[in-house]
Amino acid sequence: MSDIQENTIREDIRQWLKETWDPTISLIEWRTRLVESKWAVPSWPSNWFGRDYPVWADETVRSEILSAGAVATPIGASMNLAAPTILKHGGEEQKTRFLRPALTGVETWCQLFSEPGAGSDLAGLTTHAELDGDEWVVSGQKVWNTS
Repeated sequence: MSDIQENTIREDIRQWLKETWDPTISLIEWRTRLVESKWAVPSWPSNWFGRDYPVWADETVRSEILSAGAVATPIGASMNLAAPTILKHGGEEQKTRFLRPALTGVETWCQLFSEPGAGSDLAGLTTHAELDGDEWVVSGQKVWNTS
């Protein structure tokens, strides 16, 4: 759909927002609506919550969502690093498991590979995680992490 015009996209998302945006629903419910409508990341393939639009359409849609006073998809490591990598290189099981939760914000991820004494030397990291019942307990020290 590379021949779609920016003004067409703007008109379509504005109309959808007019009909759909509801500031009284939960953030997860709203973002689920974005995902199901395929407006969350319109440049993604249509079989993975997108519309097969050109990449530039993502920012056009995001700006219209924000201009309407609505909330856009999450930002940070989940959407800027992990999800695009999974979309491009992940198997069907990984895409099914991780993409929707990343888009809705049900799950968020971050980078945690900087430690005192190790910097970003992955071989020198000492932080580890152990499964404790249904939760992971992470122990160690970080200099910084992403959101």
